[in-house]
Amino acid sequence: MIKFNSFNFQNFYKTHSDLDSRKLLRIMIKDIFYKKIAVTSSFGAESPVILHLVSKIDKSVPVIFLNTGKLFPKTLEYLKIIRKKLNLTNIKIFKPDQDFLKKYDPNGNLHKTNPNLCCHIRKTLPLKKSMINYDAWINGRKRFHGFERSKLKKIEMVNGLIKINPLADWSFNQIKNYMLNNNLPEHPLIAEGYKSIGCQPCTSKSKDSIRDGRWADSLKSECGIHVNEEEDKKYYPSI
Repeated sequence: MIKFNSFNFQNFYKTHSDLDSRKLLRIMIKDIFYKKIAVTSSFGAESPVILHLVSKIDKSVPVIFLNTGKLFPKTLEYLKIIRKKLNLTNIKIFKPDQDFLKKYDPNGNLHKTNPNLCCHIRKTLPLKKSMINYDAWINGRKRFHGFERSKLKKIEMVNGLIKINPLADWSFNQIKNYMLNNNLPEHPLIAEGYKSIGCQPCTSKSKDSIRDGRWADSLKSECGIHVNEEEDKKYYPSI
C-alpha cells in the first residue's frame, strides 16, 4: 500500500483534484494506480454511472460488492442486469464473517438494537478485507447527498488509501441525464419510491432528500465504510 506523507499528498491533490471526472478516472486507472485500484458499488440507484465511466476505461477494474446478507432481492437481480449491460468482468463479492455474525447477530436482528455495529460487521470489516491489495479506491459519493457528504472532495487520503470521488461535484440532474443518455437501466425499486437503496431493513421510501430513506427516524446517515479507521476503533476496539 502506498504511504503518502502530508507534503506528497498535498502536491498530489493540487495536481489532480481539478480534473474532470473522466480525465481523473483515466489517469488513476491507467497510470498512477495501474492494477492497484478498485471501485466499490452497492448496485443502488445511482451506481450505473460510476460503473459505466470506469468500464469505458477498463472493464477489468475490480468492482467490490459487499453482500451484507440483508439486501433487497431486487438489488441482487440488478447487479446481474448491470453486469451484463456493461460487460463487467471482475466483480468481487465480499460477505460478512460468519463467526462475527454468530457472535454478535445470531438472530439477525442486530440492525434493530445496534445499527452501527451491524454496519461495522456487515460492511466495514468486509470492505477493509477487500481493499488489502489496492492503493486506491473509487466510489460514487456526491455532495448533493448532503449530511457529511456536502463538502466532499474529489480526492481524499483515508486509512492509507487514496479515495477517488469522481462524481463529487455532479448534480442529481447530471446523474439522471447521464443514465438516460447512455441507456442505463434503472434500479427496479426506484419506480416503487426508493431513491437511495441499501440494506432492506434500514431502507425506506424517500420523502424529501435523496438519502432521507436511509436509517429513517434516526441520527445515523452513513454506514461507516467512509469513517477514519482510528475514529472507528473508539467504538469497536475488540472486533
